[in-house]
Amino acid sequence: MILSYKDLKLALNKRQIEFSPDISEDQIGISSVDLRLGYVFTRLKENPGLVVRPAADGFHPTDIVEHENLENRTVLGEQAVFKLRPGELRLALTLEEVTVPGSLAGNVQGKSSLARSGLAVHITAPHIHPGFVGRITLELYNHGPWELEFVPGKDLICQIIFFKVTKKVPDQLIKSLGTYMKQPTPYPERTLGNEKSPKTKPPSQKARSSRSPHRKSATKRGKKTQWSVDHDKILYSKP
Repeated sequence: MILSYKDLKLALNKRQIEFSPDISEDQIGISSVDLRLGYVFTRLKENPGLVVRPAADGFHPTDIVEHENLENRTVLGEQAVFKLRPGELRLALTLEEVTVPGSLAGNVQGKSSLARSGLAVHITAPHIHPGFVGRITLELYNHGPWELEFVPGKDLICQIIFFKVTKKVPDQLIKSLGTYMKQPTPYPERTLGNEKSPKTKPPSQKARSSRSPHRKSATKRGKKTQWSVDHDKILYSKP
């Protein structure tokens, strides 16, 4: 179920959904919330003959991308604009940091008014998982014939749609499997949960894979049973 205007207002008032910096009333639409373009941009370096495996465990893009921050850059006293040439791909972050509760998922889409000028804001990656906290990476691509200009920190660049999930995702699972939390740039090293390492299975995962997906721990009489999770076999830990 998609959250409509009243649902969005209620979720914001209850701080179930949070934005930092705060959004204005005008950013709330019939069934989505508009987000502004941030100041940080990333360009993929041109390197003839370079072949990368972005899906490989441990892939680190640091040496093959360039980041640019326009937050304190001005031209004649005005905020420097971001330019996107025809046929150019640039990664960007939204201005707003989004906090999505475990009961909702998000979907980032472009705005019709900008799509008419040839702008795409994502490349087949619009989904935002429950529990995500951070600025959203946009894959900006100019399909049109004109050079496009946008003012970081001001221009509305995309919209986020919120869906209710069938079952609230436990915090433990979010912390364990969530990726790109609090990402500082549009193309950081991919990490698992709050760890500072690439997304790989824990060393002990293989040893546990032959066991039952639910494993009881020793408990004292009168206390609730604790459960651990085998992430390869199930999605939710048992309450």
